[in-house]
Amino acid sequence: MGQIVDEAGYQKSLEWLVSKALKLDDPLIDESAKTNLRKQYDLVSAKVKEYRRGELVAKFPGLKEQYKILGWTYQEMAPQTEQQTYDKLEEAEPTNTPTEPEQAPETPPEPPKAVPNLSGWLD
Repeated sequence: MGQIVDEAGYQKSLEWLVSKALKLDDPLIDESAKTNLRKQYDLVSAKVKEYRRGELVAKFPGLKEQYKILGWTYQEMAPQTEQQTYDKLEEAEPTNTPTEPEQAPETPPEPPKAVPNLSGWLD
């Protein structure tokens, strides 16, 4: 298996892991098939972890040194161009157009209750 190239591939890999985990729990699966599936599962699981760590290193470069200390591998992410970054921002930020017109509340709020003045009893 190669590297995970984008978020869609990451999500697809996660779905694959979940589906295969169910098969690995099946008590009727042949032992040799289970061993093969376990190897594939471990490989995909490692690639998913490397991809996620690579995303975190791209966002927080200081993690690169921490991962090196821990001996963890991560996937080098392709540098984004300014246009790709701008496109992602446009997707993430919703426009300020309301989907439904604002409506006035049906009943007006109750006026605040009068607070009794208790200072008279101090005289």
